[in-house]
Amino acid sequence: MRAVATFVLLALRLALPIAAISTLCDKYVCTQPVPGLEYFRPRSSFSTGGDPPPLPNPRPPPPPPPPPQPHRPTPGLQPVSDDLWDKAGAKGCTLGWGMQASDRDAGALYVPIRGSAKSDFETTKALDLWFWYPFPRDRLAKSFFDLYETWGIGWALEELGVSDYTSEYEGGKHHLVSIAHQNYELSAENVDNQWYDIRDASGTTWYRATGASYSFLCNPDDGMIVALSRESPKWAAKERNPPVPDNLLPKLSSFSDIAWITWKAMHKPPYSSETRLNHLHYFLSASIVNKETQQILKRAHEANHWELEEWPGHTFERIWPETKAILGSPNVQGFAYLLIQHKAELGDMFIDKIQVFRGESKAELPCILMHVRQPLGQRRVIKREVTQEARGNDTLRTHVFRAIL
Repeated sequence: MRAVATFVLLALRLALPIAAISTLCDKYVCTQPVPGLEYFRPRSSFSTGGDPPPLPNPRPPPPPPPPPQPHRPTPGLQPVSDDLWDKAGAKGCTLGWGMQASDRDAGALYVPIRGSAKSDFETTKALDLWFWYPFPRDRLAKSFFDLYETWGIGWALEELGVSDYTSEYEGGKHHLVSIAHQNYELSAENVDNQWYDIRDASGTTWYRATGASYSFLCNPDDGMIVALSRESPKWAAKERNPPVPDNLLPKLSSFSDIAWITWKAMHKPPYSSETRLNHLHYFLSASIVNKETQQILKRAHEANHWELEEWPGHTFERIWPETKAILGSPNVQGFAYLLIQHKAELGDMFIDKIQVFRGESKAELPCILMHVRQPLGQRRVIKREVTQEARGNDTLRTHVFRAIL
């Protein structure tokens, strides 16, 4: 009996701590969410048994299939459009005629018609007057004088039999000219704020600098002019802040005028011992970046199933329609005007055939070589007929030139 009592007493002593532990567990453990486990417990808003909850609103229809892919354009430069091709061809035909027409008849190329095609600008005084300044020689990069690696025409010049170096190097005959429509003096303001005045009988007119620039080579000894980089006042004016309006553009603005003034000035020592202004055999437009000209060249090559190749490239004969389009391209027409505007000194010189080749530089840009020659026979007599037709607010003027054989 005593043993039973002892056993009961021992059981009571053990039960008290266990009850206490159970109470503590309910208070501190079982009633507190265990981190990480709460995510898996059923939410009070969800049913844990029986029928599923009602479906939400019907699912929206699936998106439509994507449209078919458009035609992927052929990578690289595209040929010129029919409209620009025809425009360039017509321009080339007109310039081709103008180079061999009389000075009076060539005046019909201008609007309004002039009695002569002769340029109004002949001397370096005109350059000073119209705010054209030489680019500082010490600010030109040495690479600018490299006709091989920079411009990619050195080997072509060598095989053509003319000098292949600029006058910066011993024996070089190409005089580099870089001229811009802005003042480079240290005291000069930013080009956007540069103004100059022109005084004449009607008074004083103020004009703005445009920042235009022409870089080219003059080689009187070999009879060659090479255009390197050209940006006319018309295009440079758009880059000014604010843009320069048309009425403030310089009257002396074309490459043909500036190249001619330079050509004329360099026909004397120390530039050259050559004095004949008509000692002119070649024009060259190097490293062409103008997209319109590039497109015209591409189409001209494709018409003959050719590719642009390194020197000697491909030759386009004067009578070909492709040659007319090239002649009317932005990079060539300026040279044609140079001949048309100076018949008194040059005679009826004209661009005969044209060679197009890929420059041998990293850029591999196209280059155009123009062969210049004097006419072999007598000048043909040309009869000019001009008609005008009013079309609304515009006037259509038609020039018809007839050769009298």
